[in-house]
Amino acid sequence: MTTGMHHVLNRILYILPVLLTLSSCAAPQLPLLTQETSPPPNILLIVLDDFGYNDLGANGNPNTPTPHLDALAAEGILYTRHYADATCSVARAAMMTGTFPAIHGLRPNHLGLSVGTPTIASMLHDKGYRTQHIGKWHIASATLEQSPNQYGFDEWYGFLHNNELKGSALDGIHYWFPSYHDPWLRDNQSPPVKQSGHLTNILTERAISFLNEQQEQTQPWFLNLWYYAPHAPIQPAREYAEKYPDTKEGKYHALIDQLDFNIGQVMAALVRNGEADNTLVIVVSDNGGTNQQTDNNYPFFGMKSVFTEGGLRTPLFMRWPGHIAPRVVSDELVSIYDILPTIAQASSATPPADIIGRSLLDPERADFSELYWEYSNSVTPQYSVLSSDGRWRLFYFYGGTNLIDLEADPTGKTDVLARYPEVAAELTEHYLQWRKAVRKVTVDYESINNRGGAILRGDDLQRSPGYSGFTLAIGVTPSDGENEQPEVIAEQTGRWRLQTNGTQGLRLEVLGQVIEIPALPAGQCSEIVVSTHFSFSPVQPALNQSYIDLYINGVRAGYLNKKDPALITSGYANPTYIGMDPSGKELFQGRLSTPLILNERVLPNDSSELIGNNISEVPSTCPAP
Repeated sequence: MTTGMHHVLNRILYILPVLLTLSSCAAPQLPLLTQETSPPPNILLIVLDDFGYNDLGANGNPNTPTPHLDALAAEGILYTRHYADATCSVARAAMMTGTFPAIHGLRPNHLGLSVGTPTIASMLHDKGYRTQHIGKWHIASATLEQSPNQYGFDEWYGFLHNNELKGSALDGIHYWFPSYHDPWLRDNQSPPVKQSGHLTNILTERAISFLNEQQEQTQPWFLNLWYYAPHAPIQPAREYAEKYPDTKEGKYHALIDQLDFNIGQVMAALVRNGEADNTLVIVVSDNGGTNQQTDNNYPFFGMKSVFTEGGLRTPLFMRWPGHIAPRVVSDELVSIYDILPTIAQASSATPPADIIGRSLLDPERADFSELYWEYSNSVTPQYSVLSSDGRWRLFYFYGGTNLIDLEADPTGKTDVLARYPEVAAELTEHYLQWRKAVRKVTVDYESINNRGGAILRGDDLQRSPGYSGFTLAIGVTPSDGENEQPEVIAEQTGRWRLQTNGTQGLRLEVLGQVIEIPALPAGQCSEIVVSTHFSFSPVQPALNQSYIDLYINGVRAGYLNKKDPALITSGYANPTYIGMDPSGKELFQGRLSTPLILNERVLPNDSSELIGNNISEVPSTCPAP
């Protein structure tokens, strides 16, 4: 291992507790059988949490207790080169939407997806499926306004994120440490209620109950069964713990044994109900293991939260008798983005536009595309690129760049940056161009007057400041006349307001925090950029803080940094008014350009770790002279 990679490993071990709070040649195509399905297949999507490549016996580990999962994998196709993400929330967003999480502002933290975002569930619901979610949700730090019901699920049972397992927090910030024992769970939009028993067993019982109910129905169904195991804390039920040594690894294997047995019970219910042959079953893990109890990701380097092979490469297998040939092991390059289009083809549903992946059921599918990963708290980033041929992995980790030749070293340990600097430069440029595109927020723009007045709607969580990153840039030309009355440049009720008071100056208020600066010059266009980042950690609330920047013509004119800001989750759906207040008054008398919205905070040009997120990279909003 090179000195550089030793440095990376040391940094991983140092920063892992913080990260965990943020939470070759073409391979053979999938052997397909030609039988068509009628009626439409049921869909069972099982997600395992922090289940590493080496946690699956079928991947070559004889010591991990996964007989039911191994048997299930043998009944279909097992992919040995599947890429997910490095943490829970972004992997789940990627899978459910078929799009990069950064498009939705998840890097990785946020409240969740904006209501109305197309998902697997909404696609299948529109196709006539009954849709049910059971288990962990954790597409970011969701509230009930971002629950599964908002994204196409008829019903759901479980928990919004693992911090809810010991009950909800009144302020949405300070939670008890999660537990598998006697968990607090929600039934649809109800408050969490304490349940008796072990979480894994409870979720399985609910899943089997759902499957039994479908025997009376003719409607096809989609069951989204997202287990919490084997995520920490490692708490197997007593009857499983007693089978293994009282060690970290022993307890971990006990938790996997329990998970494996429960999945076997779900499959047994499908068989009893006569649904096993007409159900597409997909099993996937959201990210690599933590390596805290055993070497979860062997033989691959790295772990959860880091963009290495070990952090990103996870088990994926699919079973659908009559359509997917059994006992197939494939080293084809595939990704978590392929799950949505695969389900779309199986169900004859119409997938959303602009998805990234390809249907793994399509024998003429497109080639694998370059993949990108990115995390950032607006100050310190990490990112990675996997080349489209699967040979090269570039990753930048808190100050250091590494390049891996995965043909020469499939484990991903050896840094070859010094030998191939031109490859690293090319992949870095690809990444920078990609991130410029995905950070732009598209909203519904309703023009109100010829001075730039407008109403913005849609993509609410990215259009609003208050959680993760937000930037609005707008060209502002004040009128030549004197007016001491407030004139609104932009306002979203309950979230933020930017106004000018003539000679009294410019006033920005974001969730109770205020910046005031001198007045803009009349009759000429000034480029105003409002940029914010609000960080919240349910596990380490002492780290919570907010940044608010106000730039004028590329220069930071105002700045606020507040520790422990209030978490305000209301008002996101309120329209953003440009050039007026929500009542249509306090009209701006000059001219305003069409605003530009980005889903990240931008930094001064002299900041230390820039990834194209500096103020000079914001496009101009004033007309060229």
